[in-house]
Amino acid sequence: MDSSIYTAVPWDTTTNRRSTLTGLEGDLMLEQELVKDEKAVSSSLSRSSGPGNPLFDSQGYAVASASNSHDQYGASTSVSVTSITAAITAASNSLSVVISDPQKHGEGSSAFVSYLVSTRTCLPAFKSQSSSVRRRFQDFTALQKLLSDTHSACIIPPLPEKHRMEYITGDRFSSEFVEKRRISLQAYIDRIARHPILQQSPHVQRFLEAEQMSSYDHPRRESHVFENLGDVFLNAFSKVRKPDERFVDIKEAVEKFEQNLINVEKLHSRLLKHQTGLAADYLEFGSSITSLGMMETQVSQPLSNFGNRAPIFSQALTEKTVAEEQYYVNKLREYISYCQSVKDVLKARDQKQVEHEELTNWLLSHQVDRDRTMSTGKSPGITGFFKDKINDLKGVDPEKARQIRLVKLDAKIEELKDAVGQSSITAEAFSKQVVREIDGFQAVKIQDFNKHLQDYIDAQLVYHEKSMAFWEDMVPIADTVSLEEPHQSTSADGS
Repeated sequence: MDSSIYTAVPWDTTTNRRSTLTGLEGDLMLEQELVKDEKAVSSSLSRSSGPGNPLFDSQGYAVASASNSHDQYGASTSVSVTSITAAITAASNSLSVVISDPQKHGEGSSAFVSYLVSTRTCLPAFKSQSSSVRRRFQDFTALQKLLSDTHSACIIPPLPEKHRMEYITGDRFSSEFVEKRRISLQAYIDRIARHPILQQSPHVQRFLEAEQMSSYDHPRRESHVFENLGDVFLNAFSKVRKPDERFVDIKEAVEKFEQNLINVEKLHSRLLKHQTGLAADYLEFGSSITSLGMMETQVSQPLSNFGNRAPIFSQALTEKTVAEEQYYVNKLREYISYCQSVKDVLKARDQKQVEHEELTNWLLSHQVDRDRTMSTGKSPGITGFFKDKINDLKGVDPEKARQIRLVKLDAKIEELKDAVGQSSITAEAFSKQVVREIDGFQAVKIQDFNKHLQDYIDAQLVYHEKSMAFWEDMVPIADTVSLEEPHQSTSADGS
């Protein structure tokens, strides 16, 4: 697997400056390797996507792009889509996880369902090449939280919904609900297993191997001198001052794609509802034909044969409906949630840019404050005016107060310079990783929808084959229907 395509980066700005600079050096080395990979596959890429193509087209569908792009800091973010696809394929081959054997534990309000999680891998970080543990839904929720906290630049696959109504009615232990959840959890863990970064997370490793979930350690944030800056300036109401058009376009495209999925899901859900009703109608129709055969003695046998076979057609239609919901409509719903995960990562990237912009503005304001203090000897602004007046009333030497203020400003400026440099490095690296994540999302999306559409087509073929066989069997039954006129007797005397 080409590990240079995906590399975990510490995104928390509380990391010390030395570790951040080391991460930058490593990132630059990775970029050089990416350029080499780019040249190796440029000929094949040129046939599928031309230079300058966007990551998504105007209809909201992602397209491959092999062009070099530059973020607002001037750093190249050249990424080979082919290399990323190869990395995802290699990741899929190196880790396989199967969710099976759901079992109910306990009774009443404390009851829950656990699943057998079986793992086969060749990754060196794992203790063994094969392992099996049992996990319940809340364990998957804990894993989701850990991955979100430690890999904020990664698109974390969404967990299946909680389905609160089933929890209220008690249907969450029905075989149908448990199987649907098992399939959804399988899709969730498959997406993690094929992600080149997430599959190597120590949290994933312990989730797949640790016998007791209590051994999980939640990540701890290191305290930092600039933590308070986030509390004061970098709040949820801050907006990006100079939006990066790449990510603006990506967000708009993802929202279009998400809306397209919502529309298709709604339409097909209505079709499923109609098909469910149609299957029930065929059952009732068959029963009515059987009853009719009991009344019409001349065609009793063929009508009974038809009525007795009607449930076969109804069952075929029901199986088709279940397959469509399970392998197509539910997958659409999962991808609708997946789009939200993409938007969450884009929002996190914007927040990193906001942090850098706000820190830069604060640095500039302190530099202006220092220049004014040096030139006029007075503190700027209405606050500075009152502070100077208070110092005059206290008899404080103005020159001494000015020198003290300059020393404090110089210290704060140096501190802010360090913070601005660190936030710039973090924002730049975060943006590069998000670009890789979007390309990876596109590659996975193409693979997934090819599979979903194939499953949908297979369901149609199976249904129509059964439907054809059913109606072909009905032909000889219909041929046996014969309505003869009743034989009229004549009088013995011929009158």
